[in-house]
Amino acid sequence: MFDDINLVQLLSSSKPIDIARNLTDEQIRLILPSLIWLGLQQCPKNHRLTISAQLLQIVSRFHDMDSIIELFEIDFHTLNIEIKRLQRIKQKLVEGGQQNSNALLNQEIITFEQTTARDRCRIVAQILFDNYEKDQQLITNLLDEPNHVRIVGDVICVLVLHLSHSFKFDILISNLLYSKHAYEYLIRLILNIPTLKLTLAELIVRCSHNDDIRYRILHTFIKLYPIHKLRLLRLCHQRQTLLPLILDLLDYSTVNILLLILSNSKQRIWFKKHQTSELVHNLTKKLFELYRQKQCSIHSIFKITAILHVHCNAKFSTDEVQQLLDLLLSPTTNVTLGLCFLFMIPSLVERNEQTIIEWLVPTMSSLSTDDKLLMIGLFCMTNYNEPLNALVSSTLDFPCRIDPGPFHHSRLLLIQRVFTNDLLVQRFATIQITPNLNANITIKHIPAHFICYLLSKGLCNQHHVQMSSWVWSQILQCTTPIHPIMLTLINELVTTIVDTRYVWHLTQIDTQIIYDYLTSSEDRIPTKMLSLLYLLTLNDQATGDLANQYHQSTRILFDLLPLPHLVEQLTTKDYDAIAPQLGRLMMEQLPQVFLADHALYLETDSQLFSLRHAYKTNKIENLTDQLKTALINGISRKQADQWRRRWFRVYAFRGQLLTLKTAQILLDNNQLTYDDLCADPHCLLRFPFQLYNYPSIIQIILFIMREILIASRHYFERIIKAKQQPLQQTDMICIQDVKSKQLQETLVHTQEALVIQILLDVLHQYKKTACLPAYRELQGVVCSFVHQMFITNPVLAKLVHFQGYPSEQIKPLIYSVPSMHICLDFIPQMLASSELDTQ
Repeated sequence: MFDDINLVQLLSSSKPIDIARNLTDEQIRLILPSLIWLGLQQCPKNHRLTISAQLLQIVSRFHDMDSIIELFEIDFHTLNIEIKRLQRIKQKLVEGGQQNSNALLNQEIITFEQTTARDRCRIVAQILFDNYEKDQQLITNLLDEPNHVRIVGDVICVLVLHLSHSFKFDILISNLLYSKHAYEYLIRLILNIPTLKLTLAELIVRCSHNDDIRYRILHTFIKLYPIHKLRLLRLCHQRQTLLPLILDLLDYSTVNILLLILSNSKQRIWFKKHQTSELVHNLTKKLFELYRQKQCSIHSIFKITAILHVHCNAKFSTDEVQQLLDLLLSPTTNVTLGLCFLFMIPSLVERNEQTIIEWLVPTMSSLSTDDKLLMIGLFCMTNYNEPLNALVSSTLDFPCRIDPGPFHHSRLLLIQRVFTNDLLVQRFATIQITPNLNANITIKHIPAHFICYLLSKGLCNQHHVQMSSWVWSQILQCTTPIHPIMLTLINELVTTIVDTRYVWHLTQIDTQIIYDYLTSSEDRIPTKMLSLLYLLTLNDQATGDLANQYHQSTRILFDLLPLPHLVEQLTTKDYDAIAPQLGRLMMEQLPQVFLADHALYLETDSQLFSLRHAYKTNKIENLTDQLKTALINGISRKQADQWRRRWFRVYAFRGQLLTLKTAQILLDNNQLTYDDLCADPHCLLRFPFQLYNYPSIIQIILFIMREILIASRHYFERIIKAKQQPLQQTDMICIQDVKSKQLQETLVHTQEALVIQILLDVLHQYKKTACLPAYRELQGVVCSFVHQMFITNPVLAKLVHFQGYPSEQIKPLIYSVPSMHICLDFIPQMLASSELDTQ
């Protein structure tokens, strides 16, 4: 009777007589106060009803129309003043601690039907709109009397229509909910005052008592006004109340509310308070009905049933299990989603092993296999549960953990029948790289994990599957901050390339591909950093002939990398994942790149950023052209100083390539290689003598000399290590190592001492031809270089003195090299010498 939509339409229709034919008199009587109010031309502007013969015809057939009209004729302004006065008197009595007597009100309730319309309104307002010292018995006596229900309902509607601004609705609703006729009172109030319907409904949700009545009222309200359904159910969810209402009205628009309840651990406690086996079965039944009506997705059904089973310990009947299995095997079901669902309910596998295997095998045989499915196979095979839990959680979209006990049988079945080694390797070509891979991504099941597993187990060597191109493609897609998996991926790839346990080896990443990238316009520092890590790791792990082969192929690539700039970037947090290993490898193989002189000429970070793009290969040509001009025609001192500053700035981004190009110009030898310089560092000093007139250029040359001398140490170490023959006896190996180290140190000391001797000779010769200021300037540059050499290797100071240099060459060092105080340590040894010149 109360949920007929015609009741709502009657109040808003321009032809009420047509609507009234569909209603009984008892139904129309529910909204009689509103109809009479409209008939008295007191309707709000938003109502479309007007006084008409049709409206009068509807209300005139009710014999109690006159009693309602009497209510509307009351002076509500005066009544409101009187009610407020009575409330203040009652409040003073309560605050004064006096006992408030309700005997008079009780007497008036008994004679309620015989009282005047004005007294009825006053009595109802005193009891239902007053929150001071609420008397439950008064409310019960007034509202629960069967003869009062219709009369009190009319009075409440009229009072709210006229005095809605004077009272609090939450007090009224709370008092009405104590009555056993609360449903009728509140539904009538909502129907008669449609402008306040949503406010009243939300207040009913916010009340905390009489859930059964509130459930009935809101159920009817949503049937009458379905447009407000989602809003009210969301409010119920926020207030964690009326769960049966949410479940009963479940449809495509409210499934998400149920998912939110079940996905949140705190809200699941609220759900469990109402959980019964009947509720679970009804909920499951409704979910399947919604799926058949295409109002609920398979993902939502799997997620809800998985949570019910795992977190709420729900048990499903045989029919429900069969329906879930049918849904799982449906052609529209995503295989990865279905498999993750099986992990959460492993009992489905135990009962239907062969059926599920037949369902999975064709998918795994397909070339379009989902990457997630391959990752599941990988984690099942390795029994690595942490990432598997993360993958299942992301697929089902709620945090979950697989129970290892029941899952053990399913895992064995899958790795024996579905996820075999052969099949995983065959699917390699279908795996997609991860775009913009960085450490900030939240997913934990990226394809690189799968590739790392294949490499670490040697499966690619066994099945002759090349991985290098895939790894290079992933390197190209990396951004900062670097993801830790890239370090593992590169290490595993290099190990697989140089591993001697297998007959068939993976090939290294094509050097030409890396060369083409480094010479292109691309300027991605993460890719260059990872390329350097790969090249250094490859050189580090290779042995024998392979080491020489890889060194020759990677040498030219080092010349193209902005090594000094990479060293600087390595100190930032973006490269924390690879910094320890890459820093160690650079110290071992490229120690010369840690010279920081160029940083003195990079004043600000903004300059550094702009120079990154400004100084490319064409700028190197410009610098070398100016050096050629200086050799042929000469340049001014100002131009030489500007050239020095530009050279150091370009060096920050071009590194060893600029070093090599500069050395080729100085020695007029375009065939010169970096290894040639490392093998014979002092050859760099064979440039034309007139360049000594430019101390700025000499400063560059001596900087290159420092770099080459450091690189030379590693060069000799690599050569000696490659030529060293492994011996069987441990003692002999130790002796051989000692001899090799001694030989290496002798070579290095000889080279460095020779460089110092050449510089001292040149300085002595230059003094004879140059003016004193020019000589002093050159002396400062040379002695600064010698000072750095002595600090780096104090043995050189002793060698210089014991080799019997003329005193004229030693004298400039005394005044211009601070580190000459080292000589104090070996003066007694020099005085003990039998040679008078040495003394």
